[in-house]
Amino acid sequence: MKKRIGAWLLAAAMLLGTAACQAPAAGETTQAGTTAAVTEAVTETETTKESGESKDYTGSSQGYNGQIAATITVVDGQITACRLEGPGETENIGGAALPVLEEQVVEAGSAEIEGVSGASYTSKGAREAVQAALDAANGLAASGSGSLSFTAGTYSGEAYGNVSTVCVEVSVSEDAITEIALTKQGETPILFDAAWDSVRADILEHQSLAVDMVSGASVSSRAIVAAVEDALTKAGADLAALKAPVEKEAVTPAEYEKTAQVVVVGGGGAGLVAAISAVEQGASVIVLEKAPFLGGNLTVFGGIYNTPDPQLQSQVEMSDAVKASLEAAITAEPVNEEHQKAMEQVRADYEKWQEDGAEGLFDSAAWFSLQTWNSGDKVAKKELVDLMCTHAFEGYEWLKSIGVEFEDGVTQGAGSLYQRTHGAVKPNGSGFIDAYVETLEKTPESCEILTETQATEFIMDGNAVIGVRAVDADGNTYAVYAESGVVLATGGFAGNVELRQRYCEGEKWEDLGEGVMTTNLKSVTGDGIVMAEAIGAAFVDMDQIQLLHLGNPFTGSTKGVIPYKGRNSNDVIFVNANGERFVAEDGRRDVMCNAIIAQEGAFYWLIHDSADIDPYSEQAEEYLKGGYMYRAETLEELAGLIGVPAENLAAAVEEYNAAFDSGVDEHLGRTLFTLRLENGPWFAVKRVASAHHTMGGVEINTEAQVLYPDGSAIPGLFAAGEVCGGIHGGNRVGGNAVDDTVVFGRIAGQNAAGAR
Repeated sequence: MKKRIGAWLLAAAMLLGTAACQAPAAGETTQAGTTAAVTEAVTETETTKESGESKDYTGSSQGYNGQIAATITVVDGQITACRLEGPGETENIGGAALPVLEEQVVEAGSAEIEGVSGASYTSKGAREAVQAALDAANGLAASGSGSLSFTAGTYSGEAYGNVSTVCVEVSVSEDAITEIALTKQGETPILFDAAWDSVRADILEHQSLAVDMVSGASVSSRAIVAAVEDALTKAGADLAALKAPVEKEAVTPAEYEKTAQVVVVGGGGAGLVAAISAVEQGASVIVLEKAPFLGGNLTVFGGIYNTPDPQLQSQVEMSDAVKASLEAAITAEPVNEEHQKAMEQVRADYEKWQEDGAEGLFDSAAWFSLQTWNSGDKVAKKELVDLMCTHAFEGYEWLKSIGVEFEDGVTQGAGSLYQRTHGAVKPNGSGFIDAYVETLEKTPESCEILTETQATEFIMDGNAVIGVRAVDADGNTYAVYAESGVVLATGGFAGNVELRQRYCEGEKWEDLGEGVMTTNLKSVTGDGIVMAEAIGAAFVDMDQIQLLHLGNPFTGSTKGVIPYKGRNSNDVIFVNANGERFVAEDGRRDVMCNAIIAQEGAFYWLIHDSADIDPYSEQAEEYLKGGYMYRAETLEELAGLIGVPAENLAAAVEEYNAAFDSGVDEHLGRTLFTLRLENGPWFAVKRVASAHHTMGGVEINTEAQVLYPDGSAIPGLFAAGEVCGGIHGGNRVGGNAVDDTVVFGRIAGQNAAGAR
């Protein structure tokens, strides 16, 4: 039933500045949580239509990634049409939700709409924009006094962010916000820290909630604003005044010129390692980073690193299934002489390990290399694979020496194929990034870091690279010269739809368009690929891209799984919409992802029990609140929650446990078995395949020099990390990405420091 505006004029007046702006109650939203409304001034236009006189009213509010504008048409006191515009919304999520939300508004005749599941930020922004337009229709648009007024005191506020509730305490005088303190949060460390520092400072400086979101950390930014708003509502604030647009001082862009011995383009994992290595050689360094924070995709990865480790692997039992897979790999029919030599080296290592009477799990650099090369379909350059795997343990020891802490023991990371995975103690990539930054801070005179500064092109001297041009967030331009060498470390292009469709669509991945989400940060868009292409650099394996099976269905990121269970293959199973296992959970990532895409709905449920975790931990509770997972005391109850046949889910667990007991998975061929699944409560986490890692990129040699198509090195240019091709081949082994950044980042930094 459509509602007449006049019937709820009084209600609309009461809602102004409260309902449209309040943080939702706990549990009201799923995944995306709350967002701060930034309702701007509303305007009114009059039109005449055949059905009689009508009026259009507009209002706007903050959506997921920018303003959502609402235009409602009112005829005879009823909403007859609604148009919602949100050009910044994610096309296949919020953008796709807008037409549905328009229909809901017209059907409801109000802003009291259900919203669209999975697009809660967009839904909330739409509600608030429509409410602002309705306020205009009822003459309530200008209620803000324009001056701040509070009941002095300290008030608490909260809002849900990415994966946790953000809690703050806000202190106010009668006419000013005097302090904002963080009391609780469980967000991605590096991203949240950047958002907190910027948003908190802006609110205090401008005495306003109409502050800029931090690019790359917009969800955390919105949660901070919403939590502060929640507190200020309790302080009796005039929210309309707090949300009045802030006039910014105009900035006249300037031109700058800088020089260092080494210029590093990209402040992610590879770039920071290269910077440290160059500084270790005594070089001065300038790092250019596009995002407002350091770390790149390292901020959102699983925190794992692969390397053979005789001491820790001696404590791991080598099952018959693992022995069989190893022996099959070293007795296979060789495809060429290179393959033959690789197998012979692993056989020699294995025989010596047996002769020595070693205990636990066999491993060696040669086996690590062969397994990595095989997993990439033998597409990668074997000399680069050997280099990475041979120096992985050295890199691991170096990481520990600069302060990265690892958990005791090894596991088998998701898609890593073998129990050689070392997990960092700190969540996500924060353990690595914190150590890198702290190491560089010890010699501040040697390294200058410019964030929010995007490199745009190389500066050339003939065929040699001598620097880069860049532009910062204020429009200032830079010419940054390198006396010795430039290191390109801008990451991959899995988040760049145009590039991945151009290079990677084909037989393996038929459709990599907007419908495929990504685990990558928005700032990682293949800029280095474009820069290298402009100077004629050689590329290799550009058609190779990896999808990850751990994307969440809301945004494609890996957020929302309990770390130990989510990042490893040890004791989880996958079931489809019918509650049936459909792929070996310890397999290659591309195999798993293609199997997922083939299932009904192109998703699966990751199922695990409560062994080795606290099922009622604060983190688990927050993930439940965010709609990321389901928890139940019994399998039957869990099946009901996720809508799969209870008998099928029970049969899937029984099948896995039978394979565990026998050591043989006759159905799907899984070889990794560490624990039976039998300890409730039980968990289910919905996951999809998400664009994750591009294995193609600039071609490098073993000195990390970037090559021209004729095989000659480009003078002055080195590269490391995901911007490089030829290292992973057709499939990247899970956990090898950080090995890549550490091993080749160190080589690139060292060689760039002594290039000329």
